[in-house]
Amino acid sequence: MRRTLLALLAAMGLVWLVLLAQMAYTHYETMGTNPGVRQLAQGLARPLASMPDPVEARALVRGMAQTFNAMRLDVELLQGEKVLLQLQDTRGQLFHSSAADLPAVALAGPSGHAKMVIAGRPHWAAWETSGAWRVLVAEPLLSDARLLSFMGEDLAASVLLALPLVGLPLWLAVRTGLRPLARLGAQIAARSAHDLRPLQDLPPERELRGLAQAFDHLLTRLRAHLAREKALVHDAAHELRTPMAVIATQAHVLLQAPEGPARARASEALMHAVERAAHLSEQLLTLAALEEAPTPNAERQDLMALLQDCLAQRMRWADEMGVELSLEGPDTWVLVFDRQLLWSALGNVLDNALKHGCGPGAGRAVQLRVGEEADDVVVWIADDGPGIEAGEQARVFERFWRSPRARSSGSGLGLTIAQQAMGHLGGRVSVGGGLQGRGVGFTLRWPARASG
Repeated sequence: MRRTLLALLAAMGLVWLVLLAQMAYTHYETMGTNPGVRQLAQGLARPLASMPDPVEARALVRGMAQTFNAMRLDVELLQGEKVLLQLQDTRGQLFHSSAADLPAVALAGPSGHAKMVIAGRPHWAAWETSGAWRVLVAEPLLSDARLLSFMGEDLAASVLLALPLVGLPLWLAVRTGLRPLARLGAQIAARSAHDLRPLQDLPPERELRGLAQAFDHLLTRLRAHLAREKALVHDAAHELRTPMAVIATQAHVLLQAPEGPARARASEALMHAVERAAHLSEQLLTLAALEEAPTPNAERQDLMALLQDCLAQRMRWADEMGVELSLEGPDTWVLVFDRQLLWSALGNVLDNALKHGCGPGAGRAVQLRVGEEADDVVVWIADDGPGIEAGEQARVFERFWRSPRARSSGSGLGLTIAQQAMGHLGGRVSVGGGLQGRGVGFTLRWPARASG
């Protein structure tokens, strides 16, 4: 409510400023085109037309000057600011001046109005010729600060009077309008931290109904997110159970076994279990980070250099298995992409090919092919290994899924991570046929237009 009051005061202040600017503009516009002194000069010139006698004409001008200046004493703004009247003949000879020590003011033409300096001070001036006489009426020009101060004070009283007339209905309207929002807030606040069910009663107000529906959609996404996290924790605990059991068993064997082959086998099994647990933990952390929807950190860089680095990191592994790694594509291809996301996707697909598609009794080649199709960057990674059954291809991206025919153990997370990473790049990864009608191939595709 305090904020509403401040907003109302600010609005009234803005109205005051706008009205003040409009009044000032109107004043200066009027003074420049049809000032009040012009009307006074015209009104005074009419009776002078029938007064050829200088005595009568001088008496009329003197009396009018006294009347005008007496009237101005009643206006606070004009107190001390006397109107100047001069009576001249058509040749410019001075017959009367309300300021006794002021000589005749030179006038341009028989009639007119202008801003002129008289006795060292700016004046709004107007003059008219009627019969044998020319009369000048000049009013001292008020300073801008004084004029605006007077107008502002006059307007302020009106604005302050209007404030309660506008503010009270507005306050009542805001208070009444906020009641449904307060009820909705109370309904949400009354929930426990674990209650993610949709709201039972949506507010009838159209504006709040949209807010409540958006809140329900948020709760739906939270429920789905928590369900995924719960499933991940459950699956992770299940997957870690095996290496942890192996570690415990082999550690016990190491403690009991004497030096010899049995101790060596236990030590090797222990190291393998530790490596498997460490790899699984690393994969879980990577997947969790990707599911948090990281903001892509896209930079301009060479895609081919990244692919070469990715292959070089696995060259020793491939040599040990007798696998040939090859790369087909341009020498360089500078694009804008997130290196970490693409590295994660490429690395996990390559590791999958080397681990499950190559080795003794399996494939001997892994090929990377780079190109562009329909405004997409395409990287095809294929092997000539045993491949994946058509009925199993739809499941390869599921978390912790491993084919019953898998040649080696794995976490079952690599392809899931690749799919998540490609999704954050605005692309996708799909599975298909491999090399020469054998093996399996994975296609990584993302928009080239988003890559520079």
